[in-house]
Amino acid sequence: MIRFIAWRLAGMVPIILLVTLVSFLLLELVPGDPARVIAGDFATPDQIEATRVALGLDRNVVVRYFAYLGDIVTGSFGNSVVLQPGRGAMELILQALPVTLSLTVVALVIAVVIAVPLGVAAALRRGTWVDHVLTGLTSLSLALPPFVIGPLLVTILAVAYKLFPAVGYQPLSQGFTVWLSYLFLPALAIAVNPIAEIARQIRGSLIDVLDQSYIRTANAKGLSTTRVIGKHAIKNAAIPAVTVLGLQVTRVIGGTVVVEIVFAMPGIGALAVNSVLASDFPVVQALVLFSALAVLATNLLVDLTYGYFDPRLRKG
Repeated sequence: MIRFIAWRLAGMVPIILLVTLVSFLLLELVPGDPARVIAGDFATPDQIEATRVALGLDRNVVVRYFAYLGDIVTGSFGNSVVLQPGRGAMELILQALPVTLSLTVVALVIAVVIAVPLGVAAALRRGTWVDHVLTGLTSLSLALPPFVIGPLLVTILAVAYKLFPAVGYQPLSQGFTVWLSYLFLPALAIAVNPIAEIARQIRGSLIDVLDQSYIRTANAKGLSTTRVIGKHAIKNAAIPAVTVLGLQVTRVIGGTVVVEIVFAMPGIGALAVNSVLASDFPVVQALVLFSALAVLATNLLVDLTYGYFDPRLRKG
């Protein structure tokens, strides 16, 4: 397992280098003079030149790229030049991270808690009206993006019935109930699509497993349905579902960009939108690199999870 982790980490190095190149070229691909764009329409020539020097745009592009790599290795990701001038880009990201991390975790928990029973129920009653209804609902939910679901949830559950706060965020230090009440609606808006994907995958995988000979043998031995499903079938059907869940993490992270704006949450998604609109390129570059590292870490975690569900992978 240690060799596997080391091999995967080594394989991430070229991907990270490619991401650093893409994030660096963001500044180069800005139409016109990046220093003029960042400095603003009313900046004087001296201010534009000062901005150019501060960003290192007066140096050769190759020299700047390797200097950029050196800064990343030493933990320096540049400073904000528009949103909060002088503050470190990574400092802004880490300040917004608890909001997005909380939203992502709650959304994934909601997705798994709802999707697994739905998928199991559809598989155990395949071909019946239960299966048809659940399959239809999952197909419908796939057609509803978070920016449509979010306002609907606010209108019904926050404005009409006042069950949850409509906008904002409260940290966990304010109490678990308060924290969850602010997260539930946005997390549910993000979780609707992953629920459908995971439920469909669980259904398909479980149907395949239930047709295997060892499941028929377990049933012939007189084992209860609960034990057969819970101990044998679910675990073997989980690997494809875990793969889908890993893919849904990136979808959830992407969904936070829209949902955090809709629900006025000060997370990384809102920071990304604001930094792009303000042309705060050091923050945008840091966000691109941070997001890529988060996706790579998620993929590594998914691969490690395979070993739990399939002992053959642990031995390999």
